[in-house]
Amino acid sequence: MIQDRYSLPVLLEMAITIERSARDFYSKLAEKVQKYKVFFNQIAEDEKRHAEIYVHLLGQKKVDEVHSTEQDRILANYNIKILEDTGIIGGLRKGFERAEKIRDLDEAIQTAVNLEKDTSLFYQDLSMGLMSPFRQEIYKIIKVEHTHLYKIQNLKL
Repeated sequence: MIQDRYSLPVLLEMAITIERSARDFYSKLAEKVQKYKVFFNQIAEDEKRHAEIYVHLLGQKKVDEVHSTEQDRILANYNIKILEDTGIIGGLRKGFERAEKIRDLDEAIQTAVNLEKDTSLFYQDLSMGLMSPFRQEIYKIIKVEHTHLYKIQNLKL
C-alpha cells in the first residue's frame, strides 16, 4: 500500500482550520460591510457549523479506515499537495487577515467568491479519498459552500 502524504486526521484538522478561518472572515466582513451584516453573520454561522461537523468526524472511531480506493487516495493526495504548494490552502487559513484588507463591497465580494471556490476545491479533493458516510457529510458541506458562492455573487445584482 502506498503511504498517504496526508492522513485523514491531518486533512480533517486542515478542514477545521479552514472553516474557523472562514467564520472569522465573514464575521469581520459583517463588521466592515454594515449593509450586509446579517447576511455575512449567517454565513459565519454556517462556517462555524461546518467546523463542528469536521470536529465530530475527527472524533469518530476508525477515522483512518474510511478511505476509498488506493487510486482515489493517491489522486486526492496529489491534488491537495498542489493546493498546498500553490498557497491556496495557506490563503484559506488567513480569513481574518484577508478581511482586514478589504476596502469596499466589490473587493469583499471578489474575495468571498475566491474563498468559496477554493474551499469547495479542497473539499472535493478531500472527499475523493473517502468512502461513505464521510464522503456524504463532506458533500453536504460542499453544497452549502456552493450556495454561499451563488448568494455572494448575487449581492452585486
